Amino acid sequence: MKIQTLKRLIMLSLLSLLATVSVPAQGGKQFTVTIPFDFSVAGKAMTAGQYLVGRATAEGLVIRRTDGSGSVFVMSRVVKDQPGETRLVFRRYQDQYFLGEVWISGASAGRELPLSRRERSLAQEVAKHGATPQKTSVLAERR
Repeated sequence: MKIQTLKRLIMLSLLSLLATVSVPAQGGKQFTVTIPFDFSVAGKAMTAGQYLVGRATAEGLVIRRTDGSGSVFVMSRVVKDQPGETRLVFRRYQDQYFLGEVWISGASAGRELPLSRRERSLAQEVAKHGATPQKTSVLAERR
C-alpha cells in the first residue's frame, strides 16, 4: 500500500513538473485570469488571485498562480459548444467553487474538468434537495 502511494506521488510530481515546463512553450494557448474567490480544481484548494491557465498536453491543463505560489495539473476532455470569450466556468455549491470548464476564444471546443470526490459528494447532497449547482464565469484578462 505504501509503495503504491509513493508511486502515485512520484507520478503526480513528474506530471506537475512537466506541466509547469510545458505551459510557457504553448504561447498562444495560455491566458491570465484573476479569480476573485477561493476554489478547488482536481481536489486541490486554490486561493483567490491571478492565474495563468494553459494546455500542458493534449488532454491536460495546468492552472498556475502568477506569483509562483501554487499550481495544479488536471486532465480534461473536449466539450463542443460555441466558445465565445476566453473564460473559466465554475460550478458553485453555496460558497464553494469548483473549476468545471475552460474556454479559449477562437478555439473550436472547450475543455471540461472531471468532478473531484468532494464535488461529487456535494452534488449528491444538493441533488437530494432538488437543486443543481450554479455556474459562475470569470472572463480572462485582455492582453
